[in-house]
Amino acid sequence: MTPNVAAAKEKLSHLEIDDNPVTIKNKSRDFFWYSPVLKTRLDHLVGDFVVSPRNEDEVIEVLKVCYEHDCPVTTRGAGTGNYGQAMPFSGGCVLHMKNMANVKEVLPGRVIVEPGCLLKDLDAACIAASCQEIRMFSSTWATATIGGFIAGGSGGVGSVRWGSLRDLGNIIRLRVVTMEEEPQVHDFTGEELARVSHAYGTNGVITELEMPLAPAYEWVDVAVAFDDFLDAAKYADDLANEDGVLLKLATPIEAPVPYDYFQRFKPYIRREQNLVMLMVAPQ
Repeated sequence: MTPNVAAAKEKLSHLEIDDNPVTIKNKSRDFFWYSPVLKTRLDHLVGDFVVSPRNEDEVIEVLKVCYEHDCPVTTRGAGTGNYGQAMPFSGGCVLHMKNMANVKEVLPGRVIVEPGCLLKDLDAACIAASCQEIRMFSSTWATATIGGFIAGGSGGVGSVRWGSLRDLGNIIRLRVVTMEEEPQVHDFTGEELARVSHAYGTNGVITELEMPLAPAYEWVDVAVAFDDFLDAAKYADDLANEDGVLLKLATPIEAPVPYDYFQRFKPYIRREQNLVMLMVAPQ
C-alpha cells in the first residue's frame, strides 16, 4: 500500500490537529542532539502532522485511520529522552498524549493514571490525596510524563529501594491499544508487562497505567564528599544495604564531574573530590 498521509490527516481533521511547521518540528524532537552522532543522523526528521487525542476512543480512531492509509505513527510524551526514541523516522502522524493527563484514582498502595500526566503532577496528586508517592521517577521528574517514563525508562530515583522498572511489582497494569485494521485493547499485568514496557510505543499505545505507591516522606538531600572514588562507591553501597536506613537515592559521582558541572556545589568542594548524592528519610 502506498502511504497516504494527507488522506489520514483529512479523515482525522475533527480531532485536535497541529499542522504548524514550527510546532510540528518541536513535537518531533527529543534530546537526541546531546549526541553529535545522533544530531547528524536525526536532525532532519520531522512528522507531517500532530494529533492530540483526548481519550482512548480517539486513540483507537487515530490508529485505525492511520493503519487504513499506511500512515506511520510515532507516540509522543514530553520528549525528554536522549536517544531519538520519540522521533518520526518516516514522517507521518505524531500521536501526542498531552491531553490524556488525568489522575483517575488514588488508592491504598496504587494509582490509576493516564499516560500524559507529568511525573511531578502525579506525585503531587498522590501526596495530596493520600500521603503516598510514586516509588521511582526519572531525573526529568519535572518535565517527563508517566507514560514516557514507562515506555522509555529503566529505573531512576527510587531504584536504590525498589530496583528497576522491569522488576515484578514496579508496574501493576498497562492498558495498551494496538495499531491494526481493527485496533485491540489489552490490559497487561505480571510477567506480560515486559512485552510493552520499555518498548517506546512501537508495539502499542499506552492509554492507562496502574502504578504502585509508597508512603511519602519529606526527603532530605545530602551530598557527601570523598577524596577517593572507591571510598565513595563503597560508602554508597554500604549505606544502600543498611535495611534500617530509608533511602530514595544513593549515587556516587566521580571527579571532576561534580566540580565542573554542579555549579551550586563549586564553592564547597575541590575539583578532585568525588560526591555521593543521597535522598534520605528525615528520621
